[in-house]
Amino acid sequence: MTPRKTSEPTSPKRRWLLKTGLVIGAVGAALGGSVFWKRGISNGRLTEPGRAVLKGVGRAVLSDMLPTDPSAREIKLEGMMKRLSEIITSMPTSSQQELAALLGLLANAPTRLLIAGLSSPWETASTEDIAQALESMRINKLPTTVMSYHAVRDLAGLAFFTNPDNWSLIGYPGPLDI
Repeated sequence: MTPRKTSEPTSPKRRWLLKTGLVIGAVGAALGGSVFWKRGISNGRLTEPGRAVLKGVGRAVLSDMLPTDPSAREIKLEGMMKRLSEIITSMPTSSQQELAALLGLLANAPTRLLIAGLSSPWETASTEDIAQALESMRINKLPTTVMSYHAVRDLAGLAFFTNPDNWSLIGYPGPLDI
């Protein structure tokens, strides 16, 4: 019986390893750098990309409660954005930085697609597309994505429902006099 010739398993070549490492590093740097490309908050104020994200979230989350008339709907959304600006200004700097990073991720196309699955920008996406994107974030297996969903949804709700001008839209008479 002749001994069977065995060969060692092929190992990756050094150049392949270097190329792969460079590609992974470049992708990581691009994703990390995209947060700063379109920041959500700058100097304690919402940026245009940050406004677009939160206004889009508001359109989807509050769609059934907003007026059907487009101009009245826009007025209510702008009121929500004004209240959001006040809320963000009152946040500690560390919370503002965390929110700025989240809004930056959701504002930039590559990370918006990865996190929310939304291919269109928030400004031009339909309310249904945004609602689907938010639902995919809500049921995602990654806890950070679920927490991101809750953060943006809760901020939009907080800004809308704490404004007494919106209480009549939902049938809330206001606090009782005691």
